[in-house]
Amino acid sequence: MKERGLSHFAQPTVSGRLESALWGCVRNGGSRFHEGIDLKALNKDRRGEATDGIYAFDDGVVRYVNLNPSKSSYGRYIVVEHPQWMPGMVTLYAHLSAVPDRIAAGVSVRGGETIATMGRSASYTIPRKRAHLHFEIGMWLGPQFQNWYDQQGFDTPNDHQAYNGMNIVGTNVWALLQSLRSGEVRNVLEYFAMQQTAVLVTVWDDGIPDILRVNPELMTNNILPAGHAGWRIAFSASGLPLRFEAISASERSGPKRVTVEVVDERLAKADACVSMMQSRSSGSPSNRLSSLLNRLFTN
Repeated sequence: MKERGLSHFAQPTVSGRLESALWGCVRNGGSRFHEGIDLKALNKDRRGEATDGIYAFDDGVVRYVNLNPSKSSYGRYIVVEHPQWMPGMVTLYAHLSAVPDRIAAGVSVRGGETIATMGRSASYTIPRKRAHLHFEIGMWLGPQFQNWYDQQGFDTPNDHQAYNGMNIVGTNVWALLQSLRSGEVRNVLEYFAMQQTAVLVTVWDDGIPDILRVNPELMTNNILPAGHAGWRIAFSASGLPLRFEAISASERSGPKRVTVEVVDERLAKADACVSMMQSRSSGSPSNRLSSLLNRLFTN
């Protein structure tokens, strides 16, 4: 049987460009970031509505279900944590038409179990012909999201507690799936371990990043050093935090609270719409990186 390619599964935006369904700087001419992958409907009823079942990607625990489509651009969506991969690693399933009553926060699910039906729910209109599943794999940044949200001055309430999509940093879903399929990696944890550092960020803040309260294994030190005063954090090009090293005040050599060092120039340039630096020469964080750091160090 002939192997099916991306065009069989991916649902492009109204632009019709296949890459617009993928993860990365693929929207609005490359200026807008897409955190997941959009998978098209393969089955529809007489009215043209999607009927595909949505299955849990792997064993996990349901952490959040939003059943009110008007309250999110994700529409109806589900967040499942997979602690066997790594604490805080989650999958997100969005634009659902229906969610069974049994799928609720705290319920364990098995990989391959039906957890919803594909649809086109959202706080905006998705036409029937572009019904799809928006699917993400990413890192949950921790429970103190509301405190960060309150500091941002947004003009809408946070209806989704700590499982607001803004509190999840995604990874390249299509690349991950291809790595699994090819046998390059055996599981998501191996894929995460392979992620390369694009920038190394030094932050002089003696607080404990919220994400480390969820997953202390991301910290490379066994214990905090004497005189702990900051952190050296490895980020992927898109802002996925990979590793945290606690550092002491004796290492500080200048007045800046945050400095950014490019580790891999090619990677650092790969996702230009979410660059981690203001410019390549300034060593200063971009707006996206500043926002990420504020979130990580929210009390």
